[in-house]
Amino acid sequence: MIPRLICLGVESILKIICEKIIIKKIKIVNKNNEYNGKIDELYIKAESIIFHKINISNIKIKLKDLILRFAFNKKNFLIDNCNAIIHLRLTKDNINKTLFNIKWNKLKKSIESFILYNFQSIDIKNKSIYFISSETFSKNDISYSLQYDKNTIYLVNNTNQKKLRILNDENITINNLFFSQNYIEFELITKIIFN
Repeated sequence: MIPRLICLGVESILKIICEKIIIKKIKIVNKNNEYNGKIDELYIKAESIIFHKINISNIKIKLKDLILRFAFNKKNFLIDNCNAIIHLRLTKDNINKTLFNIKWNKLKKSIESFILYNFQSIDIKNKSIYFISSETFSKNDISYSLQYDKNTIYLVNNTNQKKLRILNDENITINNLFFSQNYIEFELITKIIFN
């Protein structure tokens, strides 16, 4: 009964903090099967997510060492600091929807300054990103890739190797970044606070 209530609580939190989410699975693992406010591991699988106007195809989250508590003065359920390993997939459609959202306009303008023209969409092929120009002539013969270094992700011009920092967050450690034909996958480690 308690694991089911915890899963419902986690599901409720996810539906509150995400603008959109389809939860596929929530699984709790406790070594001794006791639920006294601490959970050894919690697994979450979800798809079709919009979080802070970032569109995500699917996500797998492994939370470790969760401490659950009830805040009586706020009358809500809290999850204290916990470590999370996050695998997320972004399709080219996800990236296009994110970049063309008004919230991410500053990032889009920064990319346009870096690539030296306005773009109307991106394409992912041959393990590279191509920016499709809104002008009549095309500049998509220039390809870009992504590189990472601990807390930072760079957009890299494959021709001249110039870099643009597109993510820099000390709370996130990037473990891996993988290009496929139509999507990009990331493995991140971070601390999460739900409240």
